[in-house]
Amino acid sequence: GPSRLMEPAFGWTLLSPDAIRRAEARLREDSKGVRDEIGFLFLHQAYADRFFPGTSVQQTRLRYALFVPWIYQKVAALDTQRRRQQPIEKVILEEEVRLTGRLLNSGEKDGVIGRLVYELRRASSQPATMVYWSALSNWGLLRRLDDGSAPSRASVHRMLVAGWRQTQIHDEEGVPIEEAHSLFAKLPPAPKGWQTHGEPVTFRLLPDEESFLRKQLLTTRRSGSDEPSLLARLSGNPECVRTANAPWQKAVRGTADPADKAAMDRARRAASLAAIGRAVYAALVETLREERDGLKTSDKHRASLPEVVEEHRDAALELEIQSVREDAPGLPGLFVQVLEQTQQWLRREDSPKSLLSLYASMEQKRKGSRARLSGTPTGRQRRAEWDNEKHPLGEPLHYRWSNVKRMLLDLENHD
Repeated sequence: GPSRLMEPAFGWTLLSPDAIRRAEARLREDSKGVRDEIGFLFLHQAYADRFFPGTSVQQTRLRYALFVPWIYQKVAALDTQRRRQQPIEKVILEEEVRLTGRLLNSGEKDGVIGRLVYELRRASSQPATMVYWSALSNWGLLRRLDDGSAPSRASVHRMLVAGWRQTQIHDEEGVPIEEAHSLFAKLPPAPKGWQTHGEPVTFRLLPDEESFLRKQLLTTRRSGSDEPSLLARLSGNPECVRTANAPWQKAVRGTADPADKAAMDRARRAASLAAIGRAVYAALVETLREERDGLKTSDKHRASLPEVVEEHRDAALELEIQSVREDAPGLPGLFVQVLEQTQQWLRREDSPKSLLSLYASMEQKRKGSRARLSGTPTGRQRRAEWDNEKHPLGEPLHYRWSNVKRMLLDLENHD
């Protein structure tokens, strides 16, 4: 019955923590399609951080941005002794697992963090407090320290252990400010029943939560500028994302300012070049597996390469690589060569084998002994283990769009 789900028994280990971490990493990669042998995630990250500061691909629903501070407030309210009885990390994780159970019990399915490992009586290795930490600091929910930086999760855990009694913060009149509240901006109060373990919890925002989160999102700035981010502009008008399955679609593009519109065009072209690069990579591994290793291999990726090229060629050739280097200043030189050479290959239209040595050295640099294009015995072994049928077809970068869209729709679908 549901009561069994409520109180996770933490001594219970079915799998070693390593096995669980590996299983989770696989689940995460499979669900997000994040396999990045050649480095296209460099581009993904640069544009996603520009348009949607504070977001990550592990984020799911907007109300987590309140659940996380509420968890910390609850833990801070425990007496110091209880906070010191066991590692603070564990106290927080217990609250997280409890939250997972409450969300599942209320019938929530979409976006419950830790759902897959909950049945194993385990906490997620990427818990919500970790996944949303950058959002809390980027969206102004976490108060800045005196030096203007946002406190790290680990430093907040240290503060909790110290018990804060010694470092009480006082307001202008010298009255102690309630401890946990000094950590976070003035938040909407946790809903009735938040303290009672059995109360179901859902992702629906209450009116005061919706207006608070909207106000916070409206303050986000484009990295390195005072201009509102695209995320800020969209949070003022979340209904425009409803039908958009990419950030450059008309309704969304219409919200952007001229600088972001131009960056969006570059992001769209970079997404197409990435789709082609990923398709080339998989076709190369297939070719080596069959021709060099003599292993019978279907031609799933070699057969789809011309289709991917056909669909994305024009956009990929329009990309000005110099301007991408300005958008993403930290790009490794070798990866810039990958972009340039892939464009040149598109113009030449010869066999993808002409890209093999460059792609192999880039993969080697990214993945070391796990590289599949390598000419070494371990490279051959990696190819033998590779299941080309399960490897995703080359697809464009998405810049966290589905995550951002789901959170913006939460802003629109409030109570």
